[in-house]
Amino acid sequence: MSRVLAVARRELGAALDSGTAWAAAALFILGLHAAFFFLGFPIGDRRVAGFWEGRTATLDAAFSWLPLFFALLAPALTMGAWSAERRSGTEELLLAQPLRPGEAVLGKFLATWLVSALLLAVAILPLALVVARLGPLDWGAVLCGLFGAMLLCAGFLAVGLCASALVTEELSAFLLAAAILLGLSSASLFVRALPPALSELAWYASPPVHYLDTATRGVLDARDGLYHLLLAALGLYLNTAVVEGRRWR
Repeated sequence: MSRVLAVARRELGAALDSGTAWAAAALFILGLHAAFFFLGFPIGDRRVAGFWEGRTATLDAAFSWLPLFFALLAPALTMGAWSAERRSGTEELLLAQPLRPGEAVLGKFLATWLVSALLLAVAILPLALVVARLGPLDWGAVLCGLFGAMLLCAGFLAVGLCASALVTEELSAFLLAAAILLGLSSASLFVRALPPALSELAWYASPPVHYLDTATRGVLDARDGLYHLLLAALGLYLNTAVVEGRRWR
């Protein structure tokens, strides 16, 4: 565990020194706040008015946007995790240490997940405080939404790390991860255009379904939590397999 924490501290330091991470954080927070106050969520069946238009003491609009925002934030935070290591040649030095590939993968994941959790808190809690000053806010739904969003982001980050391990260019890693995550996140929007068997598969495979229908309503469903944990575990397993395979070439 100490080796995992050492890698996590290394990655946290790199994230704090990364202009890309700071720019992604700023765009995430500003974009989410602008969408919450002015745009609402106008996509699909889950249409929510912006805060100034709807005048309702709820964070539904912000939570509704989180899966799509995470589908871009997670690739931005993870795109250089492995691709930059390979390009600069530091991956071989990292794996030459008394460190198993799985420990390196877990350390990188832990660091990016902590950064994402911090960004989520910075983005959501000020909105909650503003709304609470103007109306009776359901804090239980807010806390459940935050917890569910952290699980949602864990799966997205694991996919982003796996994409970064597959390529050598950071832009390619971003585009690959974003394409996968946006495809998964938007799958539930097309269920009516698919055959029944495929529509059911697309519905259950879509991460937002396991977040928006429960956690944002103040309900913690063990099945949805298991889905996010399995997605994260699959991404980390594939990431470890890719890194392990390169190690023994």
